[in-house]
Amino acid sequence: MYRERVYMQITWIYGGIRHGAQVFGLLLLLTTNASAALFSSAQHPLPAAEAFPLTLEQHGHKIDIIWDTPDDYYLYQDKFALTTSNKHPLTDVILPPAKVKQDPTFGTTNVYYGQLHLTGLLPQNDEPATALIVQYQGCWDGGVCYPPQTMEFDLTPVMAEQSTALQAPSLWSQSSGTNANWFITQLEGSNVASLLIIFFLAGLALAFTPCVLPMVPILSSIIVGLNPKPSASRSFALSATYVLAMALTYSLAGLVAGLSGANVQIALQQPWVIGVIASLFVVFSGAMFGWFNLQMPSVLQLKIDQLTQRRAGGQFISVAIMGALSALVVGPCVAAPLAGALLFIAQTGDAILGGLALFVMGLGMGMPLLVVGTSAGRFIPQTGAWMQRIKIGFGFLMLYMAIWMTDRVWPQWSLWLVALVTLVLALSLLLNSRWKPVLASLQGIVFAYVMGVLLALYAVILLVGQAVGQASLIAPLQGLTQQLSQKQSQPLSITKVTASAVPLLLEQAKTDNQVVMLDFYADWCISCVELDVFVFTNPGVQQALDTVKVIKVDVTANEPAAVSLMRSLQLVGPPALVFYNASGDLLLQHTIVGVPDTKDLVNLIERVKYD
Repeated sequence: MYRERVYMQITWIYGGIRHGAQVFGLLLLLTTNASAALFSSAQHPLPAAEAFPLTLEQHGHKIDIIWDTPDDYYLYQDKFALTTSNKHPLTDVILPPAKVKQDPTFGTTNVYYGQLHLTGLLPQNDEPATALIVQYQGCWDGGVCYPPQTMEFDLTPVMAEQSTALQAPSLWSQSSGTNANWFITQLEGSNVASLLIIFFLAGLALAFTPCVLPMVPILSSIIVGLNPKPSASRSFALSATYVLAMALTYSLAGLVAGLSGANVQIALQQPWVIGVIASLFVVFSGAMFGWFNLQMPSVLQLKIDQLTQRRAGGQFISVAIMGALSALVVGPCVAAPLAGALLFIAQTGDAILGGLALFVMGLGMGMPLLVVGTSAGRFIPQTGAWMQRIKIGFGFLMLYMAIWMTDRVWPQWSLWLVALVTLVLALSLLLNSRWKPVLASLQGIVFAYVMGVLLALYAVILLVGQAVGQASLIAPLQGLTQQLSQKQSQPLSITKVTASAVPLLLEQAKTDNQVVMLDFYADWCISCVELDVFVFTNPGVQQALDTVKVIKVDVTANEPAAVSLMRSLQLVGPPALVFYNASGDLLLQHTIVGVPDTKDLVNLIERVKYD
């Protein structure tokens, strides 16, 4: 009995062990197979089409490209290339923030995991694109990098003219226009005498704007530099030469712009051109400081002296050249009378009347220059140490002009350079004992010291403005005042884009039933800075624009899209403000060219809201 019980227990234990072993073996087999399958799949990367599935959507000019990348796969930010079938790149491509990764192949690089959504705009060309070629490259975290991938998608051709938001009504349908259109009306309906008076007065008004004021130190420096003993008659003759050359250049440049559509002034606002002119001002300043003498080779100078028995001819030619360069490069200005004359020439082809109006406008702009230049010969001392100090002062003015020119293309350096030159000038007045014999009285010495202190303080203000940020030569403490004002009011919301992005933004504003103001600007545009600093910072203007979508259009590079957009809106250059009502209709009659009065701008914005 006892043996049978032991035997049954042994049999039961053995059976349990056997069944347990079978279950364990089965579980081990299942686990092994699953692990093998998982391991096998983990060691084999997906095909490129599955690793980086790509879809494309077209909405007119807008293109949406979407990748749905699986886990452990990523795309390189710098490996994208998006070009159309006619070899033009997609414009205004918007990329989301990327993740920094230590990549075994390319080192530290920016990559995208998961879903990636890119947007861009088709370039608006005469030949519409029929396909988009998308190039990209990615890798797998398992250690495999895919070769660059290329996919081509068919597109629905979209002509530039199909963007209805940019279709401008005929210029001649605007009977109640203002600004440039008003001057067009005068050109059409006035007699020649009235016309010339109107444009002369318009030019005289422009003479006191940043378009012309920079020419004052140029002309004064020329007269002082060329004439050891400048008489009033001599100064008047040189000033008249400068003004006539400037007016003639305005007229010729206007004729070219009106008849061909190519704005010469805008075309010359290139970094290399501005750099050359600024370098000339530096050379002129060196001559004023007495570091060297600017004169023609002695052999050529002797020939000229023998022919003319005087040096006047060469001087007049030099002054005329500077007048022409000043009109084209130093003071590029687009104001209402200029825009009106250019559009009149473009529409009617009447080059004689339009060119005459521009010439008379140039004469009006030059009248204050003529007065200042003539006065230089009357009030500047004739000889002695005074004359040398005056020339040094004009040398500093030439340096300021060089910096002011470079501010258009290298603004990050301008304030530092102005502060440096101003400090040198201040120290020269405070520490240079050579000034004291020149200053014949105690009042003169005190004046020099006071000016030195004021200039030193101004240099410090410039340095503070640069340190705070968002400063400019016109308003060095702009960044500080903006920080203080933002505590009391909300800053103006502005969207900054290039010209190619405007159609899409206009369509979005139309969908949102929103009024739009296009603000055309360029880095080299003098009046654009005036508009930003003195107009858009006005509380009344900011309040009026609170519900308006402000789009700042950068036309600095003068690229084809910018030229096409400005031509469609009948603009000749910045600054210009163009309005669309909430229904998306272009209100060309309300276009503003130049810098408007703040009250007039507020009233116009309120009218636009109800058009």
